[in-house]
Amino acid sequence: MEFNGNRSNIIHLDINSCFATIEQQANPNLRNKPIVVAAYTTLSGCILAASIEAKKLGIKTGMRVKDAKQIYPRLIVLVPDPPKYRFVHKKIKRILGEFSSNVISKSIDEFVFHLDLLGEADTRRVSIKIKERIKKEVGEYITVSIGISTNRYLAKIASNLQKPDGLCEINKENFKEVFTKLKLTDLTGIKIGNSTRLNLYGIKTVLEFYNSPIWKLKLAFGGIVGLYWHTRLHGYEIDNFKSLKKTYGNSYAPPPNKAHLKLEILSKLCQKTGYRLRKAGFVANGIHLSISYRDGNYWHKSIKTKRTIFESGDIYKEAINLLNENLSIELPRVISVNVFSLQAAKHLQLDIFSDEIKKTQLVTAIDKINNKWGLYTIHPARMSVDSTVVQDRISFGQV
Repeated sequence: MEFNGNRSNIIHLDINSCFATIEQQANPNLRNKPIVVAAYTTLSGCILAASIEAKKLGIKTGMRVKDAKQIYPRLIVLVPDPPKYRFVHKKIKRILGEFSSNVISKSIDEFVFHLDLLGEADTRRVSIKIKERIKKEVGEYITVSIGISTNRYLAKIASNLQKPDGLCEINKENFKEVFTKLKLTDLTGIKIGNSTRLNLYGIKTVLEFYNSPIWKLKLAFGGIVGLYWHTRLHGYEIDNFKSLKKTYGNSYAPPPNKAHLKLEILSKLCQKTGYRLRKAGFVANGIHLSISYRDGNYWHKSIKTKRTIFESGDIYKEAINLLNENLSIELPRVISVNVFSLQAAKHLQLDIFSDEIKKTQLVTAIDKINNKWGLYTIHPARMSVDSTVVQDRISFGQV
């Protein structure tokens, strides 16, 4: 199989240092300074995003604030402001929608789309125009890296080749040159374990990976996955679908002074879980609750529910039933709620003991209000005990 010779018209766009850059755009006093957005501003807080200036100093996402301040004591630490990030995400998506009829949000900071080119329009020229539109209409301090290729996977790889503010393409003319400069672990989806496995089959470089026969890749990956990798690296689309999530859920690591508020934390987690489940168009038939403790112990329990659940209050009731089976009196370090056994909401089976239609209509109305005015505008009374017990967060895998 030769590399795909079609014109590159798939774009992967990544907002550079997303949360931190948006904060710098909103507040000019933060520009050109090392800043981070962290779960908490305390020394134990985990860094969610580092500005470009902070990254140049070696400060990375996932670090603790304490470790980052050892690198740069005057580091500015901010708490997340999710509405601000969602606002920017929506503005950029609206711009991209003028160039493509199918823009997919991969996460809060990533988009992928098939460019709707007319005639001989140049993909790179259009990409430059997109960058200019974002600078003009969203913010002059916000930069994006754009990758172009013949499939989604290589477009993402291309977006990582030059950061920040990059614009790179992988096509039939330059793929060998690009592959020569990459390590196996530079490829998205190839971790150290996969790299070691490939090494056992004599595949030690990306170019060798590309040139390997399908039979060898099937042996290395244990089946059809080997064919997928062969197709991907040759520039053909194998990821042209939205994968069905197997679970929806949320977790929270409360600060020590709020770790005792287990019911309040659980209520808010169930609210977020239910909202995201419904927004994706699913209902669930199972729930899982897990708690890790500060002494290193871990407890979890899951059940298949007797009826379909989609409303946040019902998810909370099931979670409470699970929590009542936990006899530990230790304070939690992390609480997690997940729902599983998903099915499309249109296949909802009505419960003879409750009016599911009225419940659906009520939940839909509440979701519309919360979607417009903020996720917790209408919320259970239990959450009113402390509205900050679980702060609104955005992970990079969610919008």
